[in-house]
Amino acid sequence: MTQDAGRVAVQRVNDHVEVVHVDNPDAVLEVPRRDWETFTTAVKSGAFDLETLKRGVEESVT
Repeated sequence: MTQDAGRVAVQRVNDHVEVVHVDNPDAVLEVPRRDWETFTTAVKSGAFDLETLKRGVEESVT
């Protein structure tokens, strides 16, 4: 997991969890609660890099 992964805010909302990168609060990743454990395992193993989320948002804005 990269150090950027520590710069997220997580909020449980009904049937999903919202993950918001602190540097870009307009980008919200919604993860279904049933997939939360699989998601966190992927992040910890490096299979999903939270920095990818930030780059994707920046590219779509430009």
